[in-house]
Amino acid sequence: MAARIDTKTKLLDSAEELFIAHGIAAVSFREINRAAGQRNASALHYHFSTRARLLEALIDRRMPAIDARRVELMEMCEAAPPGEQMRRLAEAIVMPLADTVRTREDRLNWVQLHARIYQYDDFDFGRYFANQGYTMGLLMVRRVYSDLQSELPQIVRDQRVMFGVRIAVHALSDWQRGVIPKQSLIPDGDFASFLSNLLDMIEAGLAAPCSPSTRERFAAQGFRHMSDLF
Repeated sequence: MAARIDTKTKLLDSAEELFIAHGIAAVSFREINRAAGQRNASALHYHFSTRARLLEALIDRRMPAIDARRVELMEMCEAAPPGEQMRRLAEAIVMPLADTVRTREDRLNWVQLHARIYQYDDFDFGRYFANQGYTMGLLMVRRVYSDLQSELPQIVRDQRVMFGVRIAVHALSDWQRGVIPKQSLIPDGDFASFLSNLLDMIEAGLAAPCSPSTRERFAAQGFRHMSDLF
């Protein structure tokens, strides 16, 4: 049993590393087997059978802790004074992801894999997250945000939460890859300043008014909410 667990871990580590480096669709099972040091060419297929099952296994070993942290932050948000709650919402969106960059507990990195998952169209990650219960924290974000910005259409609120998560994932991924320090004036080691500015931007986006043009466009199309994401 121990050997089987070790083999699965090697395969997952290798798959994550290669997916991050090259993209999910660009990596073959043979390449993952080779990187994991597996002589049996069917080892990956035996353990995971399909690319979707492999992605699910990668998500399952990262997302429970991230969602639990988001729930924890949202409980703090709900207990905060109303004037502080918008900032706490931004923190609940960003910090569970930022913690994976800052603590570097894993040899590989979730936000970079998450960014690659966004680029892979053959996997319905939103539905999988929801089915596995990995959106509990975001559901709490949605509920509190609805109270704070009740005058906004639900579709606008839902999209802004989605935008916030995606911006955070891609910005944090770029930071870890070294792209942002190279392309900005932020020193390579000053993660705190980068993170503070990212939180400021997410908070401002959540608090922004909705223009008449946006209201009219959504109303004309009959959109109400993004039920597939929540």
